[in-house]
Amino acid sequence: MIYSSRWKRLQVRLGLMMLVLAALMLSAVMAPRAAYAHASVVQATPEADSKFQDSPSEVKITFNERLDDGLFYIKVFDHTGREATHNQAQMSAEHTAVQLALPKLREGVYLISYHVISADGHPVGGSYPITIGNPPQEDRLNLPVTSSHQHGGSGPVTTKDMLQYASRGLWYLAVLALAGWVIWLRLPAQGGAEARKAVGSWTLNLQRVHLITLLLLIFTHVEDLLGDGGVQDLWRLFSATSVGVSWLLLLIISLVGFAVVGRWAGLDVVFAVALLAAKSFSGHAASFEPQWATIGLDFIHLAAAALWVGGLILLAVKWRNQSQALNSFLRAFSNMALLSIIVLTVTGAISVLLFLPNLHYLLYSSWGTLLFVKIGLVLLVAIVGMIIRLYLRKQQEQMAKLWLKVDLTLMIIIVAVVGILTYVAPIPSNQPLNWHQMGEKVHVSADITPKVQGTNTFVAKVWLPEQSGTPKQVQMILNYQDDKSIAPISVPIVPFDDKTMEDSYGLKKYSYKVSGAYLPFRGNWDLEMRVMDQDDNETVYHKTFIVY
Repeated sequence: MIYSSRWKRLQVRLGLMMLVLAALMLSAVMAPRAAYAHASVVQATPEADSKFQDSPSEVKITFNERLDDGLFYIKVFDHTGREATHNQAQMSAEHTAVQLALPKLREGVYLISYHVISADGHPVGGSYPITIGNPPQEDRLNLPVTSSHQHGGSGPVTTKDMLQYASRGLWYLAVLALAGWVIWLRLPAQGGAEARKAVGSWTLNLQRVHLITLLLLIFTHVEDLLGDGGVQDLWRLFSATSVGVSWLLLLIISLVGFAVVGRWAGLDVVFAVALLAAKSFSGHAASFEPQWATIGLDFIHLAAAALWVGGLILLAVKWRNQSQALNSFLRAFSNMALLSIIVLTVTGAISVLLFLPNLHYLLYSSWGTLLFVKIGLVLLVAIVGMIIRLYLRKQQEQMAKLWLKVDLTLMIIIVAVVGILTYVAPIPSNQPLNWHQMGEKVHVSADITPKVQGTNTFVAKVWLPEQSGTPKQVQMILNYQDDKSIAPISVPIVPFDDKTMEDSYGLKKYSYKVSGAYLPFRGNWDLEMRVMDQDDNETVYHKTFIVY
């Protein structure tokens, strides 16, 4: 008896340790960082801060991912804040760029503001100035203030960000719980009509929770999706964008569910499948190819998760109500949970392979960190499931119920992680490289904009002592690290008249520039800067970076 008591205490401590470990894993991804964009700009024409003698003919913004063509715009403001044109932006045939034809613009400073929705339902936008001619100084000081919706880069999480994370997590939990619950009530393991009647109030409450969390999700995200379009674009959002149509369908399905759920087994299954299908058509799966595979895998993944979440909640309710059929249902749920974990693992692994061009991205991105945390939590769930099955075989139902609490807690934590995971892009957005290296006698800087696969602008600057004279040679060399068989790429930079005001460090600055497709591949790169002075003294600096 003493041994048994000690063993039980050890089991309790082990369960608590698992929960602490799960909490630590969750805290690892809850650091205050802003979300990363789901589509990012790879080329803007004209570029930010560019200067022209004559008006450009168009504005074109190209992105790295497929865009939703239901709601987007490019606006051009003059220095007074008035729109310079009322022309409508057009979407490219590939759905990866938006462009706006410009009338002949007069001399002045203009602000270009763009807004798009990526295929996975996330708003992306921003603003930047250009200059035409030589406008008077007073025109330069009155740029209109235009909000930016660019979810790029990192920064502190705002209250709005937290509300969006919370609303997504709560709704995700609600849709899985409701769909899984409804399906479980129609399975033979549930126990028939009497058993359904005993938990009928829970069905209604889950429907209410789902509707409330769905409305909260829409309320916290609709402003960003509309951009500066305003209320007049609400119809376009809900009728022409994938995310808006998905929300509308979910609202309709949710409201219809109050009238049909519980009346007929076939309708219950259709209701649950419709909920999961509407969810699977929005999110990461919608932005990757082939869509029949990504969306299909996402639906299967959601269905497996719903059976686990809904069954776990039903099990907790039966335990709370001290149902006589608890033990038999516990065995049925244990078997289903094992199958769900297997399906979740397989579909998740295949989806990752479809989403990422290289598995190394998992090591570089917030999405990868979150995914590793989720995998760790699922492993804990698998361990807990094996412990529960072990106690069931030994007919120790009380210990099985104790570990059920651990399983329920892990489920809530996993859903919280997934709520964040769905708001972070699998592929990080590229950011321009701005690098400065200070040496004893030679300083160098290198800028690569926008630092994407394909065409970029390369700017190199060198600072040397005045008496050293003009550098004899300045080389910018790119070394592709992921395939050593590819020879180094020499970037043919040439001197240019640099008007930017910068710290001279007591030295003289020499500037070089070129544009071209000298980053042909995604992956790891090493930038090599070589500077040779008039006495043939060579200084070499290196900077590593990644093109996503």
